[in-house]
Amino acid sequence: MIHPLLNADGLPDIARMGQWIAACDHCPARTRLTDIASWVVGPHQSQAVYCPDCWQHQAARLIDPLFQPPGLPGFAYVLTQQARRLPYRARPTARRLARALTRALPRPLRHAN
Repeated sequence: MIHPLLNADGLPDIARMGQWIAACDHCPARTRLTDIASWVVGPHQSQAVYCPDCWQHQAARLIDPLFQPPGLPGFAYVLTQQARRLPYRARPTARRLARALTRALPRPLRHAN
């Protein structure tokens, strides 16, 4: 969301546009409009604004299902992908669980498409 600075009459102050604040719609990140080059901003005010970390996360979330294998290998894949979104201390446990599930599968099912 873009937060404009307003004039005394309540209209956006275009002269001070570089000092307007851009806030990510997904996390608490904020920056000035002059430093927004690496952010993703829609052309309309009603569209979302994403910081560099969040737009990469959103893109990965949309692309990941395309590469998910079917069946139990797909479940192990989902666990591995979700491990990136877990708190730091929980990630190793999720990875170990995904590896254990993959090893428990018969060989033809491990690489099923």
